[in-house]
Amino acid sequence: MAENPFEHSEKIWVLDGAMGTMLMKKGLDVNYAPELLNIREPEILKEIHREYVEAGADIIETNTFGSNRIKLSHYGLEDKVEELTAAGVKLAKEVAGDRALVALSVGPTGVFVEPVGDYSFDELVDVFKEQIKAGAEAGADLILIETMSDTKEAKAAVVAAQEVCDLPVIVSMTYQADGRTLLGTPPEVSAAIFEGFGVAAIGANCSLGPESFVDLIRRTAEITDTPIIVYANAGLPVLKDGKTYYPEPPETFKKYAVEFVKAGANIIGGCCGTTPEHIKAIKEAVKDLKPVKRNPIKGLKVASRTELVVVGTGYPTRIIGERINPTGKKKLQEALKKGDFSLVKEEAKKQVEEGADILDVNVGVPGIDEAEAMEKAVKTVIETVNVPIMIDSKDPEAIERALKMCDGKPIVNSCSGEEKDIKSILPLVKKYGANVLALGIDDEGLKEKAEDRVAVIDKIINECQKIGIPKDFVIADVLNLAASAMQEATTETLKAIRMIKEKHNVATTLGVSNVSFGLPARPLINSAFMAMAIEAGLDSGIVNPGDSRMVETIYASDVLTGKDRGAVRYVEKFQNYKQKQKAEDKECRELLRKICQVSCAFLEGKKVSIDVEGEKKAEEKVSKDKEEDGAPPGILGEIFKKVIEGDREGITKPTEEALKEFEPMEISDKALIPALDVIGQKFEKGEIFLPQMLRSAQAVQSAFEILKKEIKRRGGDVKAGGKIVMATVHGDVHEIGKNIVITMLENSGFEVIDLGTNVPPEKIIETAKKENADVVGLSALMTTTLPAMEETIKKMREAGLNIPVIVGGAVVTPDYAEKIGGYYGEDAQEAVKIVRELLGISN
Repeated sequence: MAENPFEHSEKIWVLDGAMGTMLMKKGLDVNYAPELLNIREPEILKEIHREYVEAGADIIETNTFGSNRIKLSHYGLEDKVEELTAAGVKLAKEVAGDRALVALSVGPTGVFVEPVGDYSFDELVDVFKEQIKAGAEAGADLILIETMSDTKEAKAAVVAAQEVCDLPVIVSMTYQADGRTLLGTPPEVSAAIFEGFGVAAIGANCSLGPESFVDLIRRTAEITDTPIIVYANAGLPVLKDGKTYYPEPPETFKKYAVEFVKAGANIIGGCCGTTPEHIKAIKEAVKDLKPVKRNPIKGLKVASRTELVVVGTGYPTRIIGERINPTGKKKLQEALKKGDFSLVKEEAKKQVEEGADILDVNVGVPGIDEAEAMEKAVKTVIETVNVPIMIDSKDPEAIERALKMCDGKPIVNSCSGEEKDIKSILPLVKKYGANVLALGIDDEGLKEKAEDRVAVIDKIINECQKIGIPKDFVIADVLNLAASAMQEATTETLKAIRMIKEKHNVATTLGVSNVSFGLPARPLINSAFMAMAIEAGLDSGIVNPGDSRMVETIYASDVLTGKDRGAVRYVEKFQNYKQKQKAEDKECRELLRKICQVSCAFLEGKKVSIDVEGEKKAEEKVSKDKEEDGAPPGILGEIFKKVIEGDREGITKPTEEALKEFEPMEISDKALIPALDVIGQKFEKGEIFLPQMLRSAQAVQSAFEILKKEIKRRGGDVKAGGKIVMATVHGDVHEIGKNIVITMLENSGFEVIDLGTNVPPEKIIETAKKENADVVGLSALMTTTLPAMEETIKKMREAGLNIPVIVGGAVVTPDYAEKIGGYYGEDAQEAVKIVRELLGISN
């Protein structure tokens, strides 16, 4: 890897500003592939680069934001990736000379990676490799992966970059007003993920005005000491005199540039709406400033797409759920052999409900394809819960496939001191930016003495550091031996934990239940040992989160060892402990009474009638009380629940069962649509994020397919709530937002005609008239295509087409929508609400 120019730099670097804004100012038509201008208008491109360099930019970006084959395919230019990318780099290099670095701009593809979307991780790696290889060979100095909403797509781009070149890589995500990406990732998680890849800088750009970026920088700086990049829009776009412009002047950026530096930024520039004047103002503001000294948190950072868990000294003892492991579990073994992952899903959900912070995922069953099973198990878990995972396997292929599928930053469990592990597992940990569990065993076998176990951990940590895996990415497991066989070895385990903490201060963990193997009343031994291990320095335990004695011991031990300051977590967990205990005692006494009643009757030769039906009804009542608000009774409630859970496979059976009792549209109106409404409310409140909402929509779609077939079999027709024509406006090839809205509309009973992307006004008008559409939906992501949205509505009205138009997209605002005569749909759920209101359908 080439040297990171920002890592020890004592200056604040200045990035250039917007490209699209400048192209429009130069009078160029940007309603086609902007990258084509690299060969059609090279002199104007060089002029823009030159203006930014003269304004003081230390780094200029190439005009290659969308020069990947997926984006270019919308214009029929997919075979021009290398030509357009190389041309963009060469233009920038010619201008930059030795005055500025040239960053290859690598934007998103516009598609989602599985399990959210249909593209595999490997497919996107190949797409990015083609673009990045061309840019690197043309002479780029840096790779700037920018404006990313999906950390998994960004990970694919980083992997691609590090496979084809050794240039420094920068990653910049784009956040919404709630401080999360479109897929729900906060900056803390992004920082943890990309720190794992050793990137040159991490940060944020686009979407928001400068005032919103200060907090994003602070939150990133708290997690990592990696340099931070930030380049905001010049406010939110507004419409004036029929033209779109960004309101924030250069003076605003001059003011906020200082605030950005104070918050921890190392590289500052401008995004949409900024010009050389903005960059000049930034340069003036930061020319005498130096990066602030940061003191980010220490510890093992484990992350899912939406949550960050830190394991280590000073943090609560983390619970790593152990139950997704087929060892000794015949039902799970048989299910995995059949390719049935329903038990994996159930265990994942249950363990998180019981308090697991991280889930260990193991599918080691003899005779199955472990790599395939691990990939499917990881997919199942990340679709079901939001906590981070630990990939538990020794099979390199299984580990790699799991790492590609996994969101966030997982732990790989495990790498021993054996040479085969060091050579096959550690390179995968490095390549995919993961954490690793270092196991205190090597080729010579299990070590009894603490010093010998620690020596193995020393070796693994040294091997990690040789290939660039920092010590903070390691969690040590010194192994836990059975007290029934070697009581002395148990004492050595505690000693080894202390030694690891004193020598390396890395995070520690243990498979706690091993200590009680072969002994009766194992929970007693396990919980007592856990308390001792926490005092010795244990940071996490691979345990059963459903073991109340173990969980109680962990929370109590954290109070007594000072890991739970002010006993805050303990009080929150057990403030209703007495009431719960009384209820459990009452249940136990009632159960004992019934057992005694049956036993006595049996001994006396009498019959005793137990009110099984009454108890069943009581259980059903309790179960019903726990159902989601608004859930209908019976089989419809099951369908409702499957939508809430996003279970697109599990919804099939109850839907088919319900058809024996209910009309198809009755199932839709009483179960599917109400459940989608609940999901929409949860999304609006920030309780769930886009992936969960999409999975629920997909579950509804699965049920609708069954209902449609049944309606057709009965000779009927599906009654749509209305007909909507959807399109991304002319010049814009982004379709993620549009497709999400279409999914929600279709699953809410509307018929949607999707015209795709880059659609001229004439085609939209023609289709809307031909199909007798009730509503038109328009999407735009780029500022350069906002005028096309206004033009489309204007031409619709001129053609006498006066139906309502809903507009949306990252750059669209309520004010803009109102001025051009459209209804503003902030997100997919809001768009559905608006359509219902416009068509007089009750919400």
